[in-house]
Amino acid sequence: MMGSTALAQAGIPAILIGFYSRLEMNPDISLLDADQKGNILENIFGKSTDAVLSRIDDYSKLRDKLSGQELEHIAREAARVLREKIGADASPSAIRNFVARNKPDALLYLPPALDLGTLLKNNNLDDRTGKMEGPVSSFMHKLEKTFNTSEGS
Repeated sequence: MMGSTALAQAGIPAILIGFYSRLEMNPDISLLDADQKGNILENIFGKSTDAVLSRIDDYSKLRDKLSGQELEHIAREAARVLREKIGADASPSAIRNFVARNKPDALLYLPPALDLGTLLKNNNLDDRTGKMEGPVSSFMHKLEKTFNTSEGS
């Protein structure tokens, strides 16, 4: 798979994981202000922005200066939708709970080739067991959610 389909296939989960990781560290709804000035990707990925974009480009085999603009568009739309789903007046604990419920789903779609965990210095993102399915994995994910939810309370 190549081109804009692969760009979206890699970009959407990478951007969502970027948002979720930032919101875990700092559950501030203003991060999801889609109208914020400047490059929203830099607000998400910080110093790792160029490396993340490069990996997404490598994955999609798209060597196009427009890919950065497309990813910026995806990020703004993701911010808008996330803000709508979480609620503009959400408390920090509500934001953390939303992230805990939804991050595992985004991880299922994150292409391992991006090696996003290494770039964002979060080994849990590239943990291959995080993408397992089945009864044992479901049990492990339930435990993980229980601990994540109780930490934020």
